[in-house]
Amino acid sequence: MDSISPESAKALYEHFFPVKDVKYTTIEDYVLQTLEVTKTPNIEPEVFQRNFIYVMCHIIKDIKEIENRLKEYRKEYDSLKNTHGLEAEYKRKKLLYFCDINKKAHKEICSFISDRLVKYLLDTSCDLLKREDEREVYFDITSYRRYKYAIHRKYYSYDFPFEAASKTEVYVKSKFDLEDWLSEEKRLMDLLSQNPEAFWKLLYNYVDDDQIMDKIKDIVKTNYHLSKRKEIFETLNDLLASKKYQSFITLGLIQIEGLFDDYCRLKFGENNTQGTLIEKVQKSLENNEFVFYRMYPYFALDIPKLRNEVAHTGMIQTDNAQKMVYNLILDLNTLTQMVLKESDFKFRTAQLLYEKISEIDLDSADTKTKDYAYDSFLQEMLQYFMLPDDGFWDMIKNPDDYKDEILFYKIEDLEEGYIDRPGIIKSISDIVRSTEFWKAMYRLVNENCNETRYFSEAEEFAIKMKNDYISILDPTVKAECIEVSRILNQFSRSYKSKWINVE
Repeated sequence: MDSISPESAKALYEHFFPVKDVKYTTIEDYVLQTLEVTKTPNIEPEVFQRNFIYVMCHIIKDIKEIENRLKEYRKEYDSLKNTHGLEAEYKRKKLLYFCDINKKAHKEICSFISDRLVKYLLDTSCDLLKREDEREVYFDITSYRRYKYAIHRKYYSYDFPFEAASKTEVYVKSKFDLEDWLSEEKRLMDLLSQNPEAFWKLLYNYVDDDQIMDKIKDIVKTNYHLSKRKEIFETLNDLLASKKYQSFITLGLIQIEGLFDDYCRLKFGENNTQGTLIEKVQKSLENNEFVFYRMYPYFALDIPKLRNEVAHTGMIQTDNAQKMVYNLILDLNTLTQMVLKESDFKFRTAQLLYEKISEIDLDSADTKTKDYAYDSFLQEMLQYFMLPDDGFWDMIKNPDDYKDEILFYKIEDLEEGYIDRPGIIKSISDIVRSTEFWKAMYRLVNENCNETRYFSEAEEFAIKMKNDYISILDPTVKAECIEVSRILNQFSRSYKSKWINVE
């Protein structure tokens, strides 16, 4: 090939790679332009840039942490390929779980960068680094809005002490006020890392000092859904008292799955309990990600390992059976509290509403006073309608469907001035079927669904109650319910489209 002059080479280069007329801008504007953010008076470019750098630094740190974990866990998994036995199988399952959740976290972070980063930055008006330096509470909330890994990062590690964490929640909630839960839990986990012996001694003392096994037995005895296990837990209590630890462990481990089964029946119905222990744990915990991340690895991976050991050998091989018994008591405490809380939700709602009844005069002979009382009760009821359904609404509508459960809590020879659960449910159910209640419902809709005012929750509440009750009310009461239906229909025809358009 013939050589060309330097001038010709330069001309040829500039033809294929033309020099752009570059106009340099500030780095703040460059960030906005690159992320395709329109500059407005509400955006402070310098703060936006600082937050972009801050967040990207955290993202890089998180991705590196995840990738290092995945390399480590994959390497360890490969090392177990030719190893057999229960212990090796347990480790493989646990490594697969942590590989899976770390891969999902990696994917979520990448999705955040491509789909949500810009919105996150636009919604964050504060200087994040400054907030972190000042250790303000708001900083924690802002940073946690990024993605799940930013909130739950410690639970993505194979080495996190899940067993200890799963046992502390009930202890903390039983010992401290709501505002102290998080700080006390952190103190306990710090104690575990610094002095494990002191941590476990504290929890074992809690089992003895608070007589936890007796309390568990009483919960089982006095709860409708758990009472079928009364004989089993009385036996467990006797085994503990006589220090028959191996027998306690064998029977107690079976109750772990039984309690998850009870919880699933309560939460999802009698026909949604099929499956393995792991599947029941998944169903029980998946609706609360905070609880899921901290408790799932222990109950879905560690407990099955112990149960399988019992199934294969008939007992647990341990140098300290008493310690294992205390651990199991803490687990049974956690799970009985879960079932108790789930089964009692609807009754707690009823109790709180009944307390409102006690404060107002529903039986007043004065019409104005009675109307005010029913209006107050209805407003209180509306507040609970806006919360997640806990079974309360179905129970007061169809108390006969819950007859056995309600009557389980009947107290014989009740002292004068007191009321038991059956009495509370009957009182509320009777009120909802009364003429005065539906007149109050008419007033509620009339005042909140008209040309000048629209309260959507009032409309939703009235529609649900009307649909639920119109076919089962006595004729006189039904006439009032029909009036509620009429005014709802009138509002929908005349005004609702106007309010929707405005919204």
